[in-house]
Amino acid sequence: MMRKATILTVILAFLMNGCSGGGRLSGFWDNADVTVTEENYTQVQDRFAEFAELLAAKPEAVESINPLFDKLKDNEVDYIIYTQWMEYAFHNYFSPCRNPAIFDAVVERIAADGILSEEEIERLQKLAAQDWFNHTGDPCKLPEGVNAGGPALFLILNLDCRTCQQSLQALSNIHPEAAHIALCYGWSPAPSVPGWEYLKPEGMEEIFELEAAPFWFLTAADGTVEIPYSMEIEPQSFATPETL
Repeated sequence: MMRKATILTVILAFLMNGCSGGGRLSGFWDNADVTVTEENYTQVQDRFAEFAELLAAKPEAVESINPLFDKLKDNEVDYIIYTQWMEYAFHNYFSPCRNPAIFDAVVERIAADGILSEEEIERLQKLAAQDWFNHTGDPCKLPEGVNAGGPALFLILNLDCRTCQQSLQALSNIHPEAAHIALCYGWSPAPSVPGWEYLKPEGMEEIFELEAAPFWFLTAADGTVEIPYSMEIEPQSFATPETL
């Protein structure tokens, strides 16, 4: 839960402190001090949020990531921090800057630098590959044995997470025309919320970033994606501090 809270904090920074309408990607990092300290953390993060929004609006300028990484190569700690921000900005399912092509380029650059561990590079490469699945209009990519025919609302559900379980009730009444299918992982038994089919297929981790759960998506009658990954859940019926 701590990692998810950190992700949402960074995404909020992109929404509230990002591009103010001006600025250019060319030379964005030329005179910038990219060092991260306790004293300047918020200021530096806000500058990155501005960069992320500018790049998301002009993804063809993706080479503008290189001057930043060139500066970061001499400081492994800063390199890791900015790598996390890149992931939150361009990969995270709910980031307003999410862009698979940009994240592909980011991961390619990170792999070429060789500063992170092989394990961490492999994790990022896996996320980059998953980012190309299940966009609006795509044939739905699902674990083997799960029928993509719709309309169907699929919820990715961690059975060991109270918030995930509460999302079942919160989503029960949306898109009533669709079958409601919970794709589950974890060790706890499935809750007894009516109206849901509970499946626990193999290979979910190859398609979805499971740490992002709970999230849902909707397929049309022909099995294509109608609504891509969404975190939008009716707040009145979702988790409250008293029930967490």
